[in-house]
Amino acid sequence: MFKGVFEHQLDDKNRLRIPSKFKKELTGENGEKTYSFFRGMNRCICVMADDLLDDAISSLSDEGISESNQASTLFFGSIFSAEEDAQGRVVLPTALKKMAGITKDIVTLGRGRRLEIWAAERYYEYLEGVDYDTELKKLGI
Repeated sequence: MFKGVFEHQLDDKNRLRIPSKFKKELTGENGEKTYSFFRGMNRCICVMADDLLDDAISSLSDEGISESNQASTLFFGSIFSAEEDAQGRVVLPTALKKMAGITKDIVTLGRGRRLEIWAAERYYEYLEGVDYDTELKKLGI
């Protein structure tokens, strides 16, 4: 389960390193680090291990997909497989980077079964509008 927040930056070639704390969670059943990026809510980028993403996709009903054609178009069209280089860096897909408003400074946070990557400025602006006490109550905490 992913939890915690890390601040870091893209390098000049739009590459990032997934924080090492999160890397082990992205290792598939075969021992390889296989994961994908996709468009998340609130204009963030989600990262999920491929086996978990495949399970989530398999659980979608054909009826639900056809009823929400726009959502399925946006979701499926935004999935990009991550390909790490020898140093463990991965290029952030341009379309997702643009959608999220990411330039250099990013925040990666754990969100249970997935990670979220935010433009740092957008993330902190988002938090300013959140009533933390109310949100904790919604979670039952």
